[in-house]
Amino acid sequence: MKKILLSIGLTVLIVFACADRDDELLGANIRINNKSSINFNTVQVRVDTLLFENIPSDGFSNYLAFETAFAADTLTIQTDSTEYRFIPADSIIGDPLPIGLYTYELSFDEEGEILFNFRVD
Repeated sequence: MKKILLSIGLTVLIVFACADRDDELLGANIRINNKSSINFNTVQVRVDTLLFENIPSDGFSNYLAFETAFAADTLTIQTDSTEYRFIPADSIIGDPLPIGLYTYELSFDEEGEILFNFRVD
């Protein structure tokens, strides 16, 4: 009897442990990867939409769920001393993203322009 209960318990544990992190998503979830040497106080996607806060240098934000997200979007980055703005070309925005996990990788070139890279997680 103990072996049967133990087997059932282990089976239930294995079934719940095998769930992927994206099994319960309802839309596109995006995070920010700060690949620069500057700490980001905030990163705002679009105007008055979602706000990522306190992303350290070489760090990641948490994922935020978007109703509609794109492979590239308008970003405003606030640091301690400066505000940077990224406006993608219409040709790279594309169609809305399907349900999934995505990362916007952000860094700067020598002239202080934002380097943007989109990644599927």
